[in-house]
Amino acid sequence: MDKPDWLKMLRCHQELHHLSRALLAQTQKQTLTSSERELLARLYLNPQDSTPLALSRSSAMKKEAVSRCLRALFEKGYIQKEKHPTDERSYILSITAQGKEELRQNYDSLLSPLYELHRQMGPEFDALFELILLANTHQI
Repeated sequence: MDKPDWLKMLRCHQELHHLSRALLAQTQKQTLTSSERELLARLYLNPQDSTPLALSRSSAMKKEAVSRCLRALFEKGYIQKEKHPTDERSYILSITAQGKEELRQNYDSLLSPLYELHRQMGPEFDALFELILLANTHQI
């Protein structure tokens, strides 16, 4: 690999991690991990992605990590599960009223860094997320 390309990609990698850490920084004690919060939000926003496999695919998380998070969310009472009608190895997930309330309570601390970034960047914020959406459609 050519060193300038390697160094450029390494800097890009560091910048992505820096942005992710800054956006996910929590100012108060949370009852959910960032992965649990992501899966709960995905179930709320996309109820059609209601199986562990669909959540794994849509979140790009490994199935094992999704299973751990779902187990924790179930134990906390934030999701419920029913046997899948056509696949006895799987189940259908749905968010409970308690899970919706947990999302609502964490809404401000979760999204406030994005609101601040939007305020600071203005129209460039939308352009940034259009590019992120485009990048997310590419298979890596």
